[in-house]
Amino acid sequence: MFLRRTKTVTPVCQTPRRCPKTGKLLGRKRKYFWLMWLLPVAGLVSLIWFLVRVIPKPSRATYPCQRFAAPLASGFVIWLTGLIGSAVAYRKARQFLRQSRYVIAATCIALGLMSVWLSLSLTAERPAAAAFVPSEPPNSPIGVAKGIHPGRVAWVRDPSATSWDGNTGGWWDDDNTDQDAVDVMISRTIQTLTGQPTDADSWDALFRHFNSTKGSGDIGYQRGERVAVKINMNQENNSGGNWSPRVGNPSPHAVHSLLKQLIEVAGVPGSAITVYDASRYIGNPIYDKIRSDPNPEFLAVKFVVKSTLARNGRSAAADDRNNPLHTRAGTAYLPQCVTGAKYLINMALLRPHSLFGVTLCAKNHFGSVRFPSVSNNGGWTPEPLHNHGGRTRSMNTYNCLVNLNGHRHLSGKTLLYMIDGLYPARNQGNDVLKWASYGDDWFSGILASQDPVAIDSVGLDFLRHEDGMNQAITDVTGNPDNYLHEAASAGNPPSGTVYDPEGDGTRLASLGVHEHWNNPVDKQYSRNLGTGDGIELVRASFSTPDGPVENVTSGRKYDQFRYAIGEAYSGDEIVVSEGVYDGNIGLGGKNLTLRSVDPDDPAVVAATILSGDDQVVTFSSGEGADCVLAGFTISGAATGIYCAGSSPTITKCRIENNGAAGIELHNGSNPTITNCDITSNVDTGVKLQVMRSGRIVLYNRPVIANCIVAANGQYGISGGIPTITNCTIVANGACGISSLEPAVTNSIVYYNGFDAAIVQIESDQAAVTFSDVQGGWPGTGNIDAAPYFVEPGFWSLNETFEDAGDDFWIRGDYHLRSRAGRWDPGGQAWVQDVITSPCIDAGDPDSDFTAESQPNGRRVNMGAYGGTPQASLSLLQVE
Repeated sequence: MFLRRTKTVTPVCQTPRRCPKTGKLLGRKRKYFWLMWLLPVAGLVSLIWFLVRVIPKPSRATYPCQRFAAPLASGFVIWLTGLIGSAVAYRKARQFLRQSRYVIAATCIALGLMSVWLSLSLTAERPAAAAFVPSEPPNSPIGVAKGIHPGRVAWVRDPSATSWDGNTGGWWDDDNTDQDAVDVMISRTIQTLTGQPTDADSWDALFRHFNSTKGSGDIGYQRGERVAVKINMNQENNSGGNWSPRVGNPSPHAVHSLLKQLIEVAGVPGSAITVYDASRYIGNPIYDKIRSDPNPEFLAVKFVVKSTLARNGRSAAADDRNNPLHTRAGTAYLPQCVTGAKYLINMALLRPHSLFGVTLCAKNHFGSVRFPSVSNNGGWTPEPLHNHGGRTRSMNTYNCLVNLNGHRHLSGKTLLYMIDGLYPARNQGNDVLKWASYGDDWFSGILASQDPVAIDSVGLDFLRHEDGMNQAITDVTGNPDNYLHEAASAGNPPSGTVYDPEGDGTRLASLGVHEHWNNPVDKQYSRNLGTGDGIELVRASFSTPDGPVENVTSGRKYDQFRYAIGEAYSGDEIVVSEGVYDGNIGLGGKNLTLRSVDPDDPAVVAATILSGDDQVVTFSSGEGADCVLAGFTISGAATGIYCAGSSPTITKCRIENNGAAGIELHNGSNPTITNCDITSNVDTGVKLQVMRSGRIVLYNRPVIANCIVAANGQYGISGGIPTITNCTIVANGACGISSLEPAVTNSIVYYNGFDAAIVQIESDQAAVTFSDVQGGWPGTGNIDAAPYFVEPGFWSLNETFEDAGDDFWIRGDYHLRSRAGRWDPGGQAWVQDVITSPCIDAGDPDSDFTAESQPNGRRVNMGAYGGTPQASLSLLQVE
């Protein structure tokens, strides 16, 4: 037999051992003692890295890597200073205490504590720099406006084009960016810019204006003429080609839409188009998007990238030594794909920049230069320019962007300037982010102009406003508009610089017009206001001459809901013709009236159908009671109507046959729901979801009146604290009402549940009065009696008893039978029955009965038609 030796385990609480010689405590060595040195070592390395990189070139201090290293380096210096200071003070204090010099010792201790306090306070988080403030007043134009319509900037925004939830896939996936919507956005932007009725007319106008101003005559595009398209691939500095989900790169959908316009509308062969960024790589999402188009012309489009990254179908950029670009940073050269083209399209991004404040059309050409004097990246880098235009430089100083964009092969060839703002990034080195100024939504916009100064001025105004609202944006500071002042007055700039990018002795003239808008709400420039010859910002309209959706307030018509809502203002009324409208509708915080042609006509309501994939209609931006949805059939989606933190008015709608709830409420929504039929939804008719966050419980408190809630798969109404008045709640799969604290008056709750044993109301705190509840319910005026509906609805088996999936609900007539007469909606007449419902004249005596037709017994009826002109007539006429 073998005995197993066991270890003696020392109890955790035993007295620690001491060294017999020194008396010091003995214990186990720290397993991770090196962790205490991690931050000091990181700080020291950051300090060395910062000094090595920044001392030779101070502008590098604004690079993202240096902005990351600087806090660690400065924190290390302050920590080391505090450590040394407190150690010296402590030693001195001990020395003076031995000498009984207590006052001086106390002073040293205080100095030591102060050293520690300073090291902590100086490393505390500092508030962000103040947002940029223009040096000139609003609507003070500088320079000479350019374009068919001088100084015009066209702007379009369509939130439905950008639906990424921030988690699923990448923002550029087809599921997250709507190509059709982007196509329409590009189309409307071009038409708005030129003032032409069609895309073809718009491109012809652009080419003719370009050629006329260049002395080539009034001619359009001639087949074979080359077009270069500059995109901003600043975050793509490798040849991997695949993107992280939040990367801040150009939209493949926007690039595709532009090329589609050039190839299929303007008549430019694919072989005559080059998409380029000579200092970066063009990633797979863009490349594959273009190459996968079934039109063979897209296969002929060329892609030009940095020479060291040329592979996988991308060609290497080659410079043109015959066309130098002279700057104070040295002489640079442009790509041959640019100098060999007749036309150029500058497709920039809308985003801040840590060095220059903003990166728009002007800075987009940092990817168009080669400095042979630079050894890395084959010379294809803008690095020498970084010291000659940053936001930290003073106003009225030289700016390299003027030389760069004034070159005859750059601005001199530019047919069109565009800014892709579908998914803007925080800055050139960070991820895409939603905008606070658009209710925490994507910017979802595109801008276009023929004036390079005007479009960047508008872009700067958008960015500076967002910088003031969004804590994540901190770069639009200093003097990011210095280049706009210099460019607008390039012939006689405030700095006194002679801008001569070709070095041929010819001074630049004004490159365009600059000014700032009047305010971020109205976004008006001097041409909008009629006060000057500056910028005109025109928002592209999606209106059509004869669309079925009409904003009767503005008089504009639209093909789709989203366009009408996008261009509407709170207080507008939108009227919708009969038809089926697919697509999810969001009100975006606007208090609009959205209605069918005649919400009081059941036939019109039945023929005006809203359908969608997820939620048909969404109220989630704080819409209030003045936001009205009236007279629609809402069906065929997961949820018919979704409310989160909103309290709209929903009236005279049929909400039926949805895959989940008919109406679903979240986050303290308190809508008013009246005169609606909420029937045959798979889940609950009206579902009130409780929100809990710690000790906070947020209930929904809707008012539901004169509604029929029938044949829903689960409850009629569930959750929350609803106020239910004059409703008919029948034939639902579970009980009629299952809520925390419902207040029920003048209602009929009957025939709910597949099992006769199911109670009609589930609640310990329900306040039910003057209602007909099957099985009875305690409360004043309540009854338990068959309501005698004219014809209750029922489920049709569709002649397939075995297949419940194809069953459908046959709508009933829930008017109450009456020998005195009840309304027949089919015959549009009053008819008499042989029996009278006990629910007639059984409502709350204090409820308003005056809308009921005579004779009304001077007392309101129970049920959905009580208190309305269609209330069944009373046998008793009381004078």
